[in-house]
Amino acid sequence: MKRVFLISVILLSIITACNKKWEFPDYKYSTVYFPYQSPVRTLVLGEDIIDNTLDNQRKCLIMATMGGVYENKKDVTLTVAVDNTLTQRLRFGSATGTDVIAMPANYYTLPQDMKIVIPSGKVMGGIEVQLTDAFFADPRAIKNTFVIPMRITSVVNADSILRGSTTKTSPDPRLAADWGIAPKDYVLYAIKYINPFHGVYLRRGVAEVKGNNGNTALDTTVVYRNQFVEKDEVCNLFTKSMTQDSISLNAKNKGNINAAFQLVLNFDNAGNCSVAGPASASYTVSGNGAFVKKGDMWGNQKRDVLHLKYQVNFGTTTHSFTDTLVLRDRGVKFETFNPVVY
Repeated sequence: MKRVFLISVILLSIITACNKKWEFPDYKYSTVYFPYQSPVRTLVLGEDIIDNTLDNQRKCLIMATMGGVYENKKDVTLTVAVDNTLTQRLRFGSATGTDVIAMPANYYTLPQDMKIVIPSGKVMGGIEVQLTDAFFADPRAIKNTFVIPMRITSVVNADSILRGSTTKTSPDPRLAADWGIAPKDYVLYAIKYINPFHGVYLRRGVAEVKGNNGNTALDTTVVYRNQFVEKDEVCNLFTKSMTQDSISLNAKNKGNINAAFQLVLNFDNAGNCSVAGPASASYTVSGNGAFVKKGDMWGNQKRDVLHLKYQVNFGTTTHSFTDTLVLRDRGVKFETFNPVVY
């Protein structure tokens, strides 16, 4: 009986211990830093499956974080500063890549106090960037071009800033070879955008092919669609400006011969668009279309859809297309870039 009682006490102790909150000691000092030194932030305008409220306000957050604590029990305040020298002699990807350009001052605004607050109970905080119309009017803003270079200059309620370790007297923070431990007290925050129509689409439709100059031997009808929408042809619509996009497609001539072409779509404020071809194309394109929010469905969800009616004259044949392009996703993923000093 005593043995049964003893086992019961032991089991009860184990169960009680399992229900207690695990606690771990903090490290001997706390630090603050930027988690990535060269992130790329793509502002997604329009709608997305994830919350992009900030994007549609033309804003983003440059985030900093802290380490060395199991739980942050006080507000940690970082003072930051823009340092355009970080973009000097710097290129994207390689020594022959495009130049990294410090974001022009009239393209964005930052809070006057230049503070990042990591609130008590959190381990990350951010400073808000407000983009201006000038940024979106620049044709270079659709690709990796502009960077906000920022440093952490001081911190309150944390022990240190991760400034790295080096034996050199004048190390370059961007050159890994200059450091034993790389600094994380700076960030090269690249920003670009996509317009509301940019994305990955699922294409279905029909094309009526007519031989030019009465050559009926080339006449045919091509139907392209699958039983399930998600199995339709995948195509990408790319941002060229706030109101213009391009898409590369294939036509089929009689005998299943491919003919590649590209469309340029110019949208108005209502989502209606004109359809044309590139200025340098050997073919001519004319037509129109409309972007309809929640106008189609797949995966048991309503989806945005782009309806297009257009003609492409290849010289020997003219193709009359009726296309339905259902938005699959916005085609944006987490991205960083490789900064190369030259």
